[in-house]
Amino acid sequence: MIMYRYLAIAVLTLATVVFDSSVATPGASNVAGNQRWWVAGVLVLVGLPYNLACDLLVRRTGTLPTVTAYGDYLAILIVVLARPELYTPAAMILLALLSEIILGFGKRVAFRAAAGAIVALIALGVYYEPTGWLTTLVVFVVTSQIGIIVVGAVSEGELAHRLRYRDLVSGVDAVVWEADGATGPPRYIDENVVELLGYPREAWYDAGHWESVVHPDDSAVVDERRQRICEGSNDEAEYRMRTADGTVIWVHEVVRTRLRPTGEVIGRRGVFIDVSDRKRAEERVNQYADIVEHIQVALFIVRLEDVDDDESLRIVAANPEGARIANRSTPEVVGQMAVDVFPQIAATEMPGILANVVRDGMPAEVQNFEVEGQNQAVIFGLRAFPLPGQAAGISLYDVTDQAMTAQALRHQALHDPLTGLPNRLLLHDRLETALHTAERTSSPIALLVIDLDEFKEVNDTFGHHHGDRLLVELSNRFTDVLREADTVARLGGDEFAVLLTTNASRSGAITVAQRIAHSLEEPVNIDGISLQVGASVGIAFYPEHATDADTLVQKADFAMYAAKRNRGRSAIYASDNERSSASGLTLLDTMKQAIYEGRFVVHYQPIIDLSTGAVASLEALLRWDHPDHGPIAPADLIELAEASDMIQRLTQILLEKAARDVTRWHEKGHDLSITVNLSVRDLYTTELCSWITGEAHLHRAPGPELRLELTKSGVMQDPLLAMQVVAQLRQQGVEIGVNNYEAGHPPLSYLQNKPIDEIKINRAFISDMEQGDTYLVRSIIALAHDLGLRALAEGVEQCETLRQLRDLGCDRAQGCIISPPLDLEACEAWLSTKSQANWNNLWVPGVGSRL
Repeated sequence: MIMYRYLAIAVLTLATVVFDSSVATPGASNVAGNQRWWVAGVLVLVGLPYNLACDLLVRRTGTLPTVTAYGDYLAILIVVLARPELYTPAAMILLALLSEIILGFGKRVAFRAAAGAIVALIALGVYYEPTGWLTTLVVFVVTSQIGIIVVGAVSEGELAHRLRYRDLVSGVDAVVWEADGATGPPRYIDENVVELLGYPREAWYDAGHWESVVHPDDSAVVDERRQRICEGSNDEAEYRMRTADGTVIWVHEVVRTRLRPTGEVIGRRGVFIDVSDRKRAEERVNQYADIVEHIQVALFIVRLEDVDDDESLRIVAANPEGARIANRSTPEVVGQMAVDVFPQIAATEMPGILANVVRDGMPAEVQNFEVEGQNQAVIFGLRAFPLPGQAAGISLYDVTDQAMTAQALRHQALHDPLTGLPNRLLLHDRLETALHTAERTSSPIALLVIDLDEFKEVNDTFGHHHGDRLLVELSNRFTDVLREADTVARLGGDEFAVLLTTNASRSGAITVAQRIAHSLEEPVNIDGISLQVGASVGIAFYPEHATDADTLVQKADFAMYAAKRNRGRSAIYASDNERSSASGLTLLDTMKQAIYEGRFVVHYQPIIDLSTGAVASLEALLRWDHPDHGPIAPADLIELAEASDMIQRLTQILLEKAARDVTRWHEKGHDLSITVNLSVRDLYTTELCSWITGEAHLHRAPGPELRLELTKSGVMQDPLLAMQVVAQLRQQGVEIGVNNYEAGHPPLSYLQNKPIDEIKINRAFISDMEQGDTYLVRSIIALAHDLGLRALAEGVEQCETLRQLRDLGCDRAQGCIISPPLDLEACEAWLSTKSQANWNNLWVPGVGSRL
């Protein structure tokens, strides 16, 4: 279009110079005359800048406004007005421009412009009557109308095509451009370039602008592209460009060249689009691909071929690690059905889980999924997530080591390390499960608690090594006589339990108890030593005796103690097992409440020094006056407390009160020590030493004012640990005594060099003295003195016995002849009224009767 305009200016200028005014028709104005050069100069000076402006407008917008069509015709008619002799050339130029108007602006604009030109040509012809004007006018009218009809019809299709093309180009994120030759800036580039890169459209027509926005690192790519285009090749390349705001984008460009028959490049057209998002995605994919190739996680993509068939999962992709765990190469895995690659999942719920991920579009996770490896089974964790196209992604991560470690830790936490049997925790868990099942099915459950008889003597005599081996052998025997559905557990020490969930009737439980007893009849040979122990078995039933796990265990415990007391092999729980005068369970419930409400009190029984008659110590004894059953016997209280695991709390209460009272007595001038009895369970409590010393410090009670008495059986249950605890207590200044000492237990070799200060002679031997038998007491006193220990006699009931003990060299004594246990106020009153003189008079016959 612009080229036609330049051509029109050139023709008019040439005609102005060549045509002489003399050829004008008579009557025409010869105003121009000899000024033809002046008119030609005006045409050039006005027409060229105007045309350059139109050219620039076309480059910026790609089109011209409609007014330029009318302006072009008006300018030419003005030239005719100035040089009438140019009538015919001007008409021909108008006719030529009409095709441009038709193609550029459509038939309607062309018709209007032609109509205006016809009117103007008629007026100018009539007025100036230039030569041949009428013929020229007729030719213009006929040709213009035919041209509008014919060319207009063709141009409408072309215009519609161009408009569709322009709309198409404007509607996509692509930049279309066209240029002449093999190099140089484009002569056309569409407006999308402004939105994409931000530079003004006219900037792209400047030489060197394109190269200036190419990323420096991609200059070589662009140079190679230019070289290929110069050689006449079509080209396609990707490189980076910098936008006006400094952002770097990736573009994909396609260039097609136009060639002469000689192969010379006469032009080129191209299009480029922004592919930055794709490049970033590809970079991430490449990163992920590299990770996927080397990651030690098996990855698969599976597609569900048949929505209704869980096993129609086909593997469509797998990484090397996935192929490795399948014991195949990647090509051997891809394309195969999952159940064929991993046949072990066919009979599991795994296909259904994976199929549901595809169907429901929800991820899933499976823990500890086992796959058979080349050498051993491998345990995996599995995660599956939905993907488009009826597919799912699967990751398998090896958790074999973690699973094995967790399994070992679980086994260690739930099993006895010596025998491998379930421990108390696992028994409780299985008992809870069995109770829930029994509640639904209304079926009975039997629980047997087994305590070995004479086992402590084996430990005392042959040591823990033999005792441990004996426990292992007996555990195996118990397991052999039970059914697989039954559970045998070691509760600790020499105590076991058996849970019966099948054949749990009375007869069935008694039969199992008999089998256990029968399994103990054959001695166990360990290193040539024949060892044999018995067992006491307590039996309790659900729902007859209890409906919860803890109570059922307690009742079986009570039954076991009843069997031990009655010297029977087994006993079924009965209410009198717990306590002869009151319901044991009621007692246990109220015991907890009594602890919370502080109803336990401490009574004190004086212990005198037989050499001086002075009060040497006070034994602290815990008492409980039950609101319904009255005072609870100490033996029953201790038995219930030990069975319910409340013994340690009761010991703490006793020590707290005793430490507080001894501090009070010291403030009143009584230089006394306190003696406290420890249970077996107290002795093996790890916090015993720190708690005792902390309590003594709290009440400012010096260590030597506290004496602890241990039972012989408690010490002998684990002598090594017991002596370690005793040694720690001795380091804190606490004195240690052995309670209920009997001749020969423990042997002399054991007591020698042990951290013990005193042995208490069993009250049964003191009672024998009253019958005239002093041999055993004399032997025990002599043994104590030989070992550097004090001898304390308990249960002294007569003055004569007290005198005999003094004569035998016994160091201390306690008993009702001196004073029964007294509460705090009575004890303080007793201490204030009993002087040392009273005790010195005790040895005079008859004086003791006044006590």
